[in-house]
Amino acid sequence: MLDSGAFMEAVGTLGLPVTEVAGAVNDALREHSSLVVTAPPGAGKSTVLPLTILDGLDSIVPDSPGKVLMLEPRRLAARQIAARMASIIDEPIGCTVGYRVRFDTKVSSRTRVEVLTEGILTRMLVADPTMDGVSVLIFDEFHERSLASDLSLALALECQKVLRPDLKVVIMSATIDTDEICSALKAPLVESKGRMFPVEIVHSRTEATLDNIPETVAAAIRMAHRDDEGDILAFLPGEGEIRRCQELLGSSLGSTAVLPLFGNLSIEEQHRAIAPSREGERKVVLATPIAETSLTIEGVRVVIDSGFHRRMLYDVRNALERLSTLRISLDMAGQRAGRAGRVAPGKCYRLWSLATEKTMAPTRGPEMLDADLCSLVLDVAAWGESDVSRLPWLTKPSAAAVAEARSLLTMLGALDSSGRITSHGRLLSGLPCHPRIASMLVRAETASEKSLACDIAALLEEKDPMSLEINGSDISLRVSGLRCSGRGEGSAKVWGRISRIARQYRDIVKACEDLSDPDPYSAGALLAAAYPERVAREMPESCGRYMLATGETVSLDHSDPVSSSPWIAVASLNVRQGKDGRAFLASPLDPKDVRRLASEYVNVSWDQKKGTAVAQTELRLGRLVLEAKPVGEGMRERIVDAICEACRKDGASILDFSDEVGNLQRRVAAVASWHPELELPDLSSDAVLARVHEWLPLYIGKASTRAELKKLDLAQMLWGLLSYGQQNEVERLAPSHIQVPTGSRIRVDYRLGADAPVLRVRLQECFGLADTPCVDGGRRPVLMELLSPGFKPVQLTSDLRSFWNGTYFEVRKELKRRYPKHSWPDNPLEADAVRGVKR
Repeated sequence: MLDSGAFMEAVGTLGLPVTEVAGAVNDALREHSSLVVTAPPGAGKSTVLPLTILDGLDSIVPDSPGKVLMLEPRRLAARQIAARMASIIDEPIGCTVGYRVRFDTKVSSRTRVEVLTEGILTRMLVADPTMDGVSVLIFDEFHERSLASDLSLALALECQKVLRPDLKVVIMSATIDTDEICSALKAPLVESKGRMFPVEIVHSRTEATLDNIPETVAAAIRMAHRDDEGDILAFLPGEGEIRRCQELLGSSLGSTAVLPLFGNLSIEEQHRAIAPSREGERKVVLATPIAETSLTIEGVRVVIDSGFHRRMLYDVRNALERLSTLRISLDMAGQRAGRAGRVAPGKCYRLWSLATEKTMAPTRGPEMLDADLCSLVLDVAAWGESDVSRLPWLTKPSAAAVAEARSLLTMLGALDSSGRITSHGRLLSGLPCHPRIASMLVRAETASEKSLACDIAALLEEKDPMSLEINGSDISLRVSGLRCSGRGEGSAKVWGRISRIARQYRDIVKACEDLSDPDPYSAGALLAAAYPERVAREMPESCGRYMLATGETVSLDHSDPVSSSPWIAVASLNVRQGKDGRAFLASPLDPKDVRRLASEYVNVSWDQKKGTAVAQTELRLGRLVLEAKPVGEGMRERIVDAICEACRKDGASILDFSDEVGNLQRRVAAVASWHPELELPDLSSDAVLARVHEWLPLYIGKASTRAELKKLDLAQMLWGLLSYGQQNEVERLAPSHIQVPTGSRIRVDYRLGADAPVLRVRLQECFGLADTPCVDGGRRPVLMELLSPGFKPVQLTSDLRSFWNGTYFEVRKELKRRYPKHSWPDNPLEADAVRGVKR
């Protein structure tokens, strides 16, 4: 590398605005462990700052200056930035400056600055949590807030806090909420103002939609080519739209070159699109969002923005993330427009209306908020932390999403019950793909299985190339179609991208291409390794209807060949609440392969359907029980605990909450409301069931069925929750029965919310009783419901003396008519009380 003076002179000749703040960046890093840098597109931050930091590294980290690593989200940008830095110091790439991207690495023992893509930095942090030999970590284009960059930053900050206080962390972006990040990192801010020319914004009358993106962009390119000067950069969501737009333009632009730019192009094709046009020539670059920020495309004066981009979203059907086409945010639109103002005043055609613009999100949100966290949780466990929430996240992951990811990883065998990574999980974390796909690749043992796993992985990550209605759900048919295309017998348009992905997976696992017809049961075993919770068994007497290991049900059409299999593995489905779901991609499964996935459990639980406690050893996969054997002795304590737990959830259907129990509960509640000083316990059903583990084991004995439990004296058990003193007070203040003149003990009904308890008694049994009986130590008269000899209500009163002196004589007339054989005395206060007919 150049000496310091020559290096700064070389950087100064570039004339890039960020050179004005390079010294301030190094000064800040000497004093602080973290730093935030903002600079507009084209300011040179991605190429100049890593080199100036390296140049001042001896003073920034004086004890042991090591490497500078820079995270760059996109492969194409990583290569270009590394090449640009190498040219600045007049060296070939791979010497002082190198890069590492998927399937392509150019570094050497001399390399001091490495540009890395996201997955590679994460795996480096997991492999060496101390980041030995690294002095500075730079996170470029951090505004994209991908899951991988948030994870890498959290791991880097934890490393800095616990292991490497000398490690420096730099966040760089063109557009970012600096206040939030500076506060979270306790970091200063260095801003470069940059140099931008004005860009005229033109909103199109013809709005691009998901259905017409290539056509609308092609029309806008023709218009701009005719009306404006300079090179044109058009933003489209992905390769498919770029190829279609290129086809529509054809030769309509004359000698102007139309060049695609996306990640899967060869390096030579990418360089052609990026390189400046020769004198007197023009070009049109059709690009994905990789051209939004770090890439520099010389000569662009016009930007055409379709308004769409692709983003990974969780697809519930196949439980994987899949690229979806979405409307961009306003900050993305601003960055795209800025590409037209780097060298001269420019123009940006936005293919949407002002009305649509008002509905667009102001900024893109962190991917953390809506992504599948399975890979993140596995990486954190591989790093050595079982509790994801303990890391210093900028945006904390949802606890529910983390729990769901942990559940799946445990089922895949990647984590143990405490959340620690297993040896199998180590294998999965070492593969650059989703843990489901990694599990399938690791499960494949033979050469043919490895090739089949790669083909299935590619099919799962893309849209189904076959019709479900015509071809059914069998994934083996899709593999056969893919392999036919490999033999030159299929459509390259349909199978081309899937073939490329399958080839990349074969490179990862060192597998050879296999073009023979696949074995459906091998495909089923591989799907089961990726989707153990979607292994399904046919339900009795219901062809094509299956229960998944989750307990949900899915169905296949009767005409689908897979529906004849008793066991299947399902890769893609939809589940509907309360109804059967539909399986879209599946494969028959050998029961032997199911047994390999199953685990043995001792199941002690309450069977609500049968109404009994169950204690048995089960071989099961999720909710699917393959075989069960009764457990011998020694399970009584666990059986009692299972019964108590069942009662806690649904005790009303298991225990006998009789009318007697209800009256006891109301008696105690009444006294509690009259005399709070007694501190009586809450005997309401919800309250006692919440405490069922405290009292039921004392009385349960050997009962283990609903019938046996119903026989338990629940009233006596609840009465036992009161102390002896409390019981005496309740009996005194709220007696369960009151004795009337005949000697009968009549039950007192205590009612919630009523002013007084009710005594339902035949009128004849109260002859001679002058005053209304009272409770609460004589303070509260009961409400007497006086009944006829046939137990029909004839009068309600809380003043019995007034009743005898007045209303009784009116009631007597009707009673004498209806019950002539009974005695209805003229003076009830002096008559003898009777239970029946007085002869």
